[in-house]
Amino acid sequence: MTELVIAVLAGAVCGFLNTLASSGSAVTLPMLMFMGLSPVAANATNRIPVVLGALIAVITFIRAGVIELDKAIRVLIPTCLGTLLGAYIASHIAAGQLKLIIAIAVLIALILLFAGLKKAIMQDLDQVPRYRWQEFAMLLFVGIWLGFIVIDGATYLLLVLVLGLRLTFVQANAYKNLALAVTSAMAVALFAMDGHIDWTIGLLMGLGSIVGAYLGAKLAMHHLAKIWAFRLLVTIIILELINMTLNYFHLAIVHT
Repeated sequence: MTELVIAVLAGAVCGFLNTLASSGSAVTLPMLMFMGLSPVAANATNRIPVVLGALIAVITFIRAGVIELDKAIRVLIPTCLGTLLGAYIASHIAAGQLKLIIAIAVLIALILLFAGLKKAIMQDLDQVPRYRWQEFAMLLFVGIWLGFIVIDGATYLLLVLVLGLRLTFVQANAYKNLALAVTSAMAVALFAMDGHIDWTIGLLMGLGSIVGAYLGAKLAMHHLAKIWAFRLLVTIIILELINMTLNYFHLAIVHT
């Protein structure tokens, strides 16, 4: 019962963080493995709260008139194509390689945050939105990562939408959640066919994610969200790096 309660709470945190900023999976994925799920099962089950939380956020943004159909299609086509490839890779990669890729991706995400995302989030740039082949390619690569592991995928997506497509923070947050909802649903379908999902834990986390996502979507349209989104992004990613470093030294001590 304690683990089930933790699953609901972790799902709520995941939905809130993914909606307002990103990296909600940094809470849920380690928690699932701590509860005894294999890395593959945890990676698959973790998609359920991501889907449900992002879906609630998308509904909130649609009601607010933020999402436009033409922009939605342009964002979804490359990310969905990439997701198919990423999910395939996730089911065929070795555990050791997976850990190394996660560590590298988290470090790059932190560097990129300080390199350019802070300025973009702190102020809405007065620029015309654009969609070139470069943005298509970047969304395609982000889609691959979303299908592969999800962790920090929303960070990369937010970077592309703000700095590449030149959307405002609220618009970028809306299309980010739309892409998360669709691509994660695709990944759930693919992983479910292989029997990797723990539906009981996943659905409980999904219930918590719905509440967290609703609160996050409401806060995302507040002017202070720009400041706190960046702070949340940086805090979560630094915690991820600390956690991976401690685990590395712990394994090194055990083996010696």
